[in-house]
This record gives sequence, structure tokens and C-alpha cells, in this order.
Amino acid sequence: MRELEDRPLNVLDAGCGDGLLTLALARGHPRWSLVGVDVRDDLLAGARSRAAARGLTNVRFVPADLTGPPAATGLDVALALECLSEIEDDRAVVAMLTASLDPGGLLIVQVPDESWTPVLPGSAPTWREQVRQGYTDRSLRALLESAGLEVERVEPTYRTVAALAQEVRDRAKSTPLAVRASLFPLFAAAPRLELAGAAWGRPKALFAVARRPLDPATDLGTAGGGT
Repeated sequence: MRELEDRPLNVLDAGCGDGLLTLALARGHPRWSLVGVDVRDDLLAGARSRAAARGLTNVRFVPADLTGPPAATGLDVALALECLSEIEDDRAVVAMLTASLDPGGLLIVQVPDESWTPVLPGSAPTWREQVRQGYTDRSLRALLESAGLEVERVEPTYRTVAALAQEVRDRAKSTPLAVRASLFPLFAAAPRLELAGAAWGRPKALFAVARRPLDPATDLGTAGGGT
């Protein structure tokens, strides 16, 4: 995915919640135009305030039902990270996101693995607001292919380090600010450690990249223009 980092892109963050990921992408990639969508306008209001406070002009947040009409079109990338397992009609979500993409655009998904279990004793045995336990490699591929996407890869992710950090974060939400601040290095380091390969244990999630096929007419036009 590194080939995308320096290009101007139109990106949708589906089920963005409080917008923390969307804002991080907006700050890290000023040439990108981002849209964060969620059904909860109270969370989006906070995201808008944070964007304004940080002077981020390349991001906006809009309320949208992910099973409804596309909230945006002409996208290069659509993200659906940890939201599909929370929506009953996941096929409708994937169909909407596929329709949002330009031909050749990417849908990037992360979902809980069907066999996942928590790390810490006493942690919730369900994936936050899930309506289904999770997915297998086969069922995730089938879901993406049902929308006409070409699956480029599905790989296991979210191993012990990242899962532990998330469970600690969930437990710390009701603690004093000073406690949460002291734990921030753990939260920040966990994804970096996993990306660096410093992770162990059984994966608890699946990460997938799928592409909307190019329009055959566009392919022919491109081929003709190159001769």
C-alpha cells in the first residue's frame, strides 16, 4: 500500500465513529481528501470539532447509513475497519462501498476472525457492538466477491500485542485522565510493533484488500491510446 501514500487520493472512512483514524490520516496525508461517515452524529460532531481545532481542511464528516445510497462517489480508497461485524446487512455495506469506488479503486477491510477470543480474563467475549461473531478467510472472500470485487489478499492480523492494548484501553475508559495518559505509549506502540512483526499469538482479525475491476471500455481506450 506504500505506493498510495504520496498520491492525492479521495478516501472514505466507513463507520468512522469519533473520527480518530480519519483525522490521523488527514494530518499525515495533506494531499488526501477524506470523508468520515457514521450513523451517530454525536460522535461526528466531536470529530468535526477536533478537525477544526487542528486546522485540518482536507477532511469532513457526514452522517450516513452504510446500507443506503453511497455517501460519496469517485473514491480511490474506501476503508471499512471493524464495522462490518456490527451491521446486520454486511452485503449491502460492501455493495455500497463498491459503488462508491472508481474502477480500479480499493476497498480495505478489517474484521474479527470467527474464532477470536480475548487476551485478558474478564474481557468482553464479544467484539464491541457485534451482530455476528466474525468471519473466516473463505466467508470474507465470498462477501467481497459477491459485490464484484477482485480480492487481492486476505491475511491474519491483530495479534496479542494489539489485542492486549485494545482491551486495556477499553477498561481504562472510565479511569482518571492521568491514568489514561500514562497508558498512551502502550496504545501508540502496539500497532507499530505488530507492523514491525514484533507480535505473537493467534490472530484475532482478518485484513483484506479488494479492488473494483477496471471498466473494460476504459481498458480498451487506454490500450488504444498507447499504440
